Amino acid sequence: MDFMESVKRELEYQKHLYRSFNKLRKNMDKGRLSCTVRPGGQKRYYITDESGRKYVHMKCPAEVQRLHRVQMKEIGEIVAKRLEENIRLLTDLIKGYDGSDIYEIMAALPERLKIGDLADGIWKHAGGQQITVQSEKPTRREELKHTTSFGLRTRSKNEALLAEILHAAGIEFYYERKLVLIDEFGREIAIYPDFTIITASGEAIYWEHKGMMADTEYCEMDKERMRLYFLNGIFQPYNLIVTTDGPKGEFCGVEIGAMVEKILMPLCKSRF
Repeated sequence: MDFMESVKRELEYQKHLYRSFNKLRKNMDKGRLSCTVRPGGQKRYYITDESGRKYVHMKCPAEVQRLHRVQMKEIGEIVAKRLEENIRLLTDLIKGYDGSDIYEIMAALPERLKIGDLADGIWKHAGGQQITVQSEKPTRREELKHTTSFGLRTRSKNEALLAEILHAAGIEFYYERKLVLIDEFGREIAIYPDFTIITASGEAIYWEHKGMMADTEYCEMDKERMRLYFLNGIFQPYNLIVTTDGPKGEFCGVEIGAMVEKILMPLCKSRF
């Protein structure tokens, strides 16, 4: 679900609530409720209408029923007024929101403001944030559909979440950076690890996040990659981290965050 779809759903929900509470405030009872609290904490209720202010006898069923009607009416007035404002704000947002991708915005800039590479331009100057280096993988570029808060485009939502966690920790990393490995026949094979993390000593740690383990073809490709990693001295827990989605695509940010804190932060130089 994208952002605007979630806003539209929220608008419909607010309208549903408004209709419900608006019925309450249309209660025909003209009374207004007031309350005093005695030293012992006991509440005394009064209803004021055109005939004056009257004490509510809590042992009288008819008066208690009227008390509840007036309470519900005034609750409906307060809640409906709040919901009216929410509906107005959400409606204005839908009318005025422009969800353009940052790259579309950059492309539409005047020539004097255009920059050759976002990674070397605007993101470098955005409050001292980490420079974003986009995927170097030349194939299936159309799959880079998810954009992080700092401009990195990823292939999956969970990769975007993982990137957000690394970025929040101030850890230098690259997404799908080219890595040339050698197979058992001496051939060079280029792969693109999900994340390449640079330690304070300048060494690389590779992080593979697996999201399609129920797919047979994906699993076979993954086995070949893990074998190739091992042939080149890349293996767990030395310089390789491997995580997976759950069977239904679950992603546990708490566990990922703990791994970043316990494993990577002691090894990496934070930008903070």
